[in-house]
Amino acid sequence: MENKQQLTTPAVDLFAPADRFASSSTFHGWLHRWRLLLRKYWWMVFMIVGLVLAPVCWLSFNSPPAYESKARMWLTGKLDIREGRLYTEELIDYLSTQAELLRSPNIQGRALARLGGEFGQDSKRSLVRLGVLDKAKALAASFLERGSRTNSAAHSPFPFNVKVVEATKSSILELRSVGAEPTSTREFLRYLMEEYLSFKKEAREKTSDRTVASVTAQVAELAKELEAQQEKLHTFQSSNNIVFLQEQGNSAGSYLALLNKQLANLRTELRLLQLLQPEQWVEAQNGPKRVPSGESLPDEATAKDMLASLAGPQLELFKATQQAQLLKAKRDELSRFLRPMHPKIIKLNEEIETQEKMAQISRDEAVKQMAHRRRAIELEIQNLEAAFQEWDAKAIQASRKMADYERIRQDLQRLQTAYDKMLGLIQTVDVSKTVAQDNIGILEPASAAIPVNHAVRNMAIGLAGALFIAFGALYCLGKFRDDFASFSELGNYLSSPVVGQIPAISIHRTKGQLGIEALQKQRFEFLESFRNIRSSLLFMANGGAKPKTIIVASSVPEEGKSTVALYLAATMAMGNSRVLLVDADMRRGALHKFFGAASNPGLAEILSGKVSAADAIVPTGLDNLAFLPAGAAKQNPGELVLSSEWNSLLTQAKQQFDYVLVDTPPVLATDDVASLAPKVDGVLFVVRGLFTSARMARGALEALRQRHVRVLGLIFNRAVSSPYEHHCYRRYRHTYRWEPAENKGARALIGK
Repeated sequence: MENKQQLTTPAVDLFAPADRFASSSTFHGWLHRWRLLLRKYWWMVFMIVGLVLAPVCWLSFNSPPAYESKARMWLTGKLDIREGRLYTEELIDYLSTQAELLRSPNIQGRALARLGGEFGQDSKRSLVRLGVLDKAKALAASFLERGSRTNSAAHSPFPFNVKVVEATKSSILELRSVGAEPTSTREFLRYLMEEYLSFKKEAREKTSDRTVASVTAQVAELAKELEAQQEKLHTFQSSNNIVFLQEQGNSAGSYLALLNKQLANLRTELRLLQLLQPEQWVEAQNGPKRVPSGESLPDEATAKDMLASLAGPQLELFKATQQAQLLKAKRDELSRFLRPMHPKIIKLNEEIETQEKMAQISRDEAVKQMAHRRRAIELEIQNLEAAFQEWDAKAIQASRKMADYERIRQDLQRLQTAYDKMLGLIQTVDVSKTVAQDNIGILEPASAAIPVNHAVRNMAIGLAGALFIAFGALYCLGKFRDDFASFSELGNYLSSPVVGQIPAISIHRTKGQLGIEALQKQRFEFLESFRNIRSSLLFMANGGAKPKTIIVASSVPEEGKSTVALYLAATMAMGNSRVLLVDADMRRGALHKFFGAASNPGLAEILSGKVSAADAIVPTGLDNLAFLPAGAAKQNPGELVLSSEWNSLLTQAKQQFDYVLVDTPPVLATDDVASLAPKVDGVLFVVRGLFTSARMARGALEALRQRHVRVLGLIFNRAVSSPYEHHCYRRYRHTYRWEPAENKGARALIGK
């Protein structure tokens, strides 16, 4: 079992790329839906295009003539003078800012004012005739006063249309001016560029003047602060001798260092006296001069003086202690041979006692001398600490005064530097006013105005807009439609399998009975689609019981279920199957017209018990095909389908026929199908392309499933996208179409 799972697992990975084909099929289905929408509503596209292009054409061909002049400006370099780099402009979106300035009403109004005041007399006469000059003067006054693009009194349009385009990946501005007269259009564009440069120069001069005034005020304020700081420095120097303070600070520092050294030596000696015992004096004198770990070493001369002052008591104590140790050793030696009360032992004990008393006396004397020396060192340390504190206060006071002096001097130096810088800044601003700093220059002057015709452009824009509106309307229309346009949509949105699809082609209506000749008049792909459905029904059992009683149903009327039932029954009969076609639509039964039979007696009379099935079933023009008409119902057909005669009819029909096809009313129109369907083997559900609503189809299928009806599959009727439309199929349909020999001969004679 494990090996089998291991073998079957990679198969899933092999079929994983099928998602690409599924998405491709969905995309093709989407394109097909758009093609069908365009085929159905092509008139709407042409109507919208016509409605939009008509006014565009009228405006384009009836607008007055226009002339266009072009010019170019570019971002030039400039001399980098450090003293002259006071007026700068933000470089973020720099070209966009300059373009907006050129479009501004202020600069264009200045250009209009100059155009009205400096134009030649001859040109003025022509401009007066065209009305351009008067408009220019009026609009110039309005722009300069109000900054508006329209004169509120006359509501006159602007006589020139200015466009400023930023070239891609370059520092070039392209200017275009369109007007009603060529000379004025060119001159206006030239004046516009000149007024733009003049405006920038004026802005720079105003900025420079404001800067000079601001810097002058700061210089005056700095001069006052500088004078006050100088007076403060002179006052400090007059009350303090700077040289003396420096010398005092240096001498105090040297003396404090000496006092600190002496204090360190005395503190070290005091620690040594506190740590040593009288027995250790000899070791401290004869051995290396060491102190316990963590203590600093005293001065060598100080240690020698201390040990020399304690040498006498130390030596006496050492001698007494040594003599006592010798006597004790001698006593221990004699004790091995003599008794304790021996005179020699007694004499040695007395001598040992005498030496110990002498050692104790020497020890007490040394301790006294040590205490006197310690008190003397403590007093000396107190005196030195007092002197240290006094000189330390003097040093701190001198240092504080020197710090105040340095702070005053640095503040004075800082103010002097700022004052000198501001004076230089005033001179630099004055120089920058006379040095040109414009970094936008004229690359190409205004060209001669040439006539322009925007009819083609307007037509193109109108056509693009009309197509956008038309296809937008189609898109909205397609979003609101929930019908099925392709086989893939049907399979994706309905869970039942699709057993066949019938192409959307016209069929030939039969005159009289439906026979072999009537069937052969139909198109080849139409008949092949029913053969395909017949094969699906024949092999649907897959080893089990085949469905023999089948209802052909749909969700709503006009989906073609009756036609599907008729031709499916005829196709199955031509396949040597005994078929009974039952028209169960007792309200609007119409299948009897295809066979040229009477409408009654029929199913209604059988269910009412008036006639037998043998009397109501009529033969047809096809072998193996029998027909049971709907009959004339005397009561509600919804009540008749519940009759027990229906079960008897189905039982009898199963014995006489191989298949029983039942044509019923729509599922959502009546309850007949819901009552009949549980009594048959299955239901074939018909869905019409571009007609059946997905909501309706789902509701009908859900109603059948609630009654535990077996839905054998879906039939896609009038499929707008079927395999019979493919070019490869159309190439071979005449080759594989079978006809009797006499028919072929007749066709050959007709062709001749």
